[in-house]
Amino acid sequence: MWYWILAGWLMAAPSAEGPATPSSRSPHPEVTHCWYPSLLDSPPDTPSPCRTDEGREIVTVRLKNGKYALMPVTVENGRPLHYSQRVPFAHGKDQQLHVDRDDFPSLAATGLHVEADLEGKDRITGLPVEVITYIGRPGRFSGAGFLAHDEDILSVLRGDNRLVRTLGLTHPETARPLYHVWNMILQEIEEAFRDRLYEALTSHFVAEQPHLPARAHLRKGTGE
Repeated sequence: MWYWILAGWLMAAPSAEGPATPSSRSPHPEVTHCWYPSLLDSPPDTPSPCRTDEGREIVTVRLKNGKYALMPVTVENGRPLHYSQRVPFAHGKDQQLHVDRDDFPSLAATGLHVEADLEGKDRITGLPVEVITYIGRPGRFSGAGFLAHDEDILSVLRGDNRLVRTLGLTHPETARPLYHVWNMILQEIEEAFRDRLYEALTSHFVAEQPHLPARAHLRKGTGE
């Protein structure tokens, strides 16, 4: 049995000026010592997300108890990630910066797929496309599945790529705020707060505007 930690989020549409990126401004010097799990009674006077002079990405969060904190959520490679509670030392960031350059060189170079390169592709990460499509359908490796009955993995890649391009973004840019949410959860685990996830896990991800709610739930299921 596997224990899955699922995060939910509400993302704001990007502005006409382009995607939001972490500010280059460092946190206010008076609060740089207050990294999570240190708590604050009021929101700090610092942009969220922001990047410190050392390159650390920080978001301001509001906990369920009404307290605030500056939480490090840097998108980076780290220790391996294993979802089972039976391997407590393997809840790292894993390969957050990895891009499959062998299968998708255009994606690695520009952050977007060249759709012509997807046509006729028969393998991804060494697996046949039809196998990935098969195991991604409902009732296979997951009850709900990851692909609809009228989709295959290549049609999903094309559709996602068109949406990202229409928004004026790249795939790494769309992934970054999701990694921020995920890294908040990993931060809780790293601080040994697993047993209090229901009571105290970060409930709000505070961006410049608007506030973005993020909730995490423990779920028990099966997977391969």
